Amino acid sequence: MAGRGTNGRHGLRGQARRTAALALLVHEECTQLLELYRNSESLPSSPVDGSYLVSIPPLVPQLSDAEKISLLHAALKECLRLLEDVITRQDADFSDEEDSEYRRKRKTVRDRLGHLLASTGQLLVDGQKFEAKVKEELDGQAASGSFGLKMWVVRVLQDLVHWTGQTSDTLRSLPAEMDKAPKTMSRRTRRGAGKIRK
Repeated sequence: MAGRGTNGRHGLRGQARRTAALALLVHEECTQLLELYRNSESLPSSPVDGSYLVSIPPLVPQLSDAEKISLLHAALKECLRLLEDVITRQDADFSDEEDSEYRRKRKTVRDRLGHLLASTGQLLVDGQKFEAKVKEELDGQAASGSFGLKMWVVRVLQDLVHWTGQTSDTLRSLPAEMDKAPKTMSRRTRRGAGKIRK
């Protein structure tokens, strides 16, 4: 894991805590962004039906912490790409709403999601990389008129809420697991312990 040799266990644990706190903040702001968008477009508050646009393998207990982080990092990367696509399309169609509360919150979420992506990247194990899948065929929904674009934007924002929440929950569980992890003794230490027992 990047930085593990320099910072050690405590440095890694501290980085995970900071990233977990950032993930929780971004999750809350994504939730606010979705609510702002629904209100601005007079859309119902109920979730849009359908599976998530971004998909990764299930985060089953058999996966290592490094694998979970790598999978979530891949999902966040695609979420940021989708959000930037949303921004491009909305700015092209609605350029007269630059000072709206929704636009300001959208910029904040984009910037902080970028920071979260960089922060989770610092926790990755070297060579441990996965790719998330995205339902690209749903891009057609965005091009199917004003209502289709609005529904697609809601789907993207729902993904942001979901995957930032998953990242927050997963990372917040890591420090406790690290604390519980048994400390391995070096060979020299084990020899010394054996001599004491004699």
